[in-house]
Order: sequence, then C-alpha cells, then structure tokens
Amino acid sequence: MAEKIKEYECCVLFKPDLEPEQLDAEVAAIKDLLEEHGAQIARIDRWNKRFLAYQIGSYREGFYVIYRWFSPKEALPGLEYHLKYNDNSLRHLILDYTEKERKRRKRLGKGKTAEV
Repeated sequence: MAEKIKEYECCVLFKPDLEPEQLDAEVAAIKDLLEEHGAQIARIDRWNKRFLAYQIGSYREGFYVIYRWFSPKEALPGLEYHLKYNDNSLRHLILDYTEKERKRRKRLGKGKTAEV
C-alpha cells in the first residue's frame, strides 16, 4: 500500500537569548531531520524576535520559526521527540495542514451565497 503524503505545518518558539549562529543551527537541524525522514520542505518562515502573549518560564520574548512540508506521518515521531527534548525551544505545535485547509474550505463554502 502506498504511503499517504500529507501537508504539515510546525511552529517552533525558540529562546530569545540564542545567538544568530545557534538559531541558524537549530533551524537547519530540524530541516535536516525532516528531510532524513522523507519530507519535502515547502517553506521555512523565520520571524524576528516577538513579544509573547504570556510569559513562558522566565521568557517574555522568543523567535518563531514556521515550517511547512509534505511527508508521510512516519516523519512526525522523530520531529516530536527532537522538539520535546531540545533545550533551545520553548514551545512547538505541529498541525496537519491538509485537514486544516479542508475544514477552512468547507466552512467558507457553506457561507457563500449565489450572486445575482
């Protein structure tokens, strides 16, 4: 049976006290990990340091990095493990973007009215 390829999105919040070289290394490590598990990277968006909505530990700021990729679900456990035990990340969230987009389109389709 063929592997089902889905689109995923992951937002990682890194500590604000990372040096630029450290942040580059962290971003590259996650990208490499995904590619090792057969992911095709669609894009990586790096945001500047941003204030957080609430304090996490002793941090009030952080660097956000958004990854979007295509892969089978088998790539997720390795990524989850890496992010869970990474000392430089504060939080992360992985979304099945395929499902999110399907729900958004369904919601928008219901609210449309016929133009006359």
